[in-house]
Amino acid sequence: MADTPQSQGPGLLANILAVAGFIILIIVIVWGAYHLLRLTGSGVSSLFSRFGGNDGITISVPRETESGTAFPITWEYDGNEGSYAFLYQCKSGFRFDVIGANGRASTVPCGSAFTVGTSTELTLTPFLAGTTTMDVPVSVVFMPAASSTDPRPQGTASVRVLAKNGAAAPSEPSTPSTNTTSDAQPVAPAGKPDLSVRVLAVGVINPVTGAFESRYPSGPQDIAAVQFDIANNGGSSTGNYFFTVNLPMQGGYLYSSSMQSNLTPGSHVVNTLRFKPVQSGGGTITINVDTTYAVGETNEGNNNATMYVSGPAWSGNYLPYVY
Repeated sequence: MADTPQSQGPGLLANILAVAGFIILIIVIVWGAYHLLRLTGSGVSSLFSRFGGNDGITISVPRETESGTAFPITWEYDGNEGSYAFLYQCKSGFRFDVIGANGRASTVPCGSAFTVGTSTELTLTPFLAGTTTMDVPVSVVFMPAASSTDPRPQGTASVRVLAKNGAAAPSEPSTPSTNTTSDAQPVAPAGKPDLSVRVLAVGVINPVTGAFESRYPSGPQDIAAVQFDIANNGGSSTGNYFFTVNLPMQGGYLYSSSMQSNLTPGSHVVNTLRFKPVQSGGGTITINVDTTYAVGETNEGNNNATMYVSGPAWSGNYLPYVY
């Protein structure tokens, strides 16, 4: 009986060594797998990004098109609730036209956001002055809903526009050939300007960052803001001009601008007007350019624009704040 413990000693030692060896083997396997993943990291990353969704916008445009010929631009993005805006780079002697809901063509201002909404397609008509081929960069930006914290991804592409028989672009947008001639807009005579105004967005100003936010005011304490674009679509400079903005504030408020600088043909300027409080229940913003008719234009019918601002009902008296 005294010899029994001695006979079990080698067996216990063997078991301990086996367990230790197994643990070492696992450590070696894990270490090797870790370094294998590091060596093949790019392949693993691409595999996971395939399922993780697209972090940008994919734009499809024709490689080249001819001046005056409409073409579609489409895009794809797996985003949440929000809308899209289209932008293109300003280039001398070039513009894009778009067909509006009324069936008429209008110029898309260069260098600023053109709101598209939730659609993922836009039909554009390029107009190129002269005979030089031009490469035009275009972009689409996703704008999340006001309550979202999602980023604003952007997609960019380029389309080559070929001159059409050396003809210059008309100064005013014209209706596509598929429409009747009675709907066509006349070409602006050279030598006359044409002021136009378009509301880009309404929202509020973040009191901390000072940034513009695309949402309606939630009460009289919010600083409301309207962004609008004034452009010269004519064939000559405007000279100095003025504009007025009728703001939906308590008791009404008519803002009269200071003297505005000259706009050369094809140029534009984006303005942001801040004010508070919005009148109880909201109201309509009305913008008028050159109300005194100081600028001799080809078209006086595009000198005003309106946009409704929604707001909650509230009571009390507040001093007007406009700048």
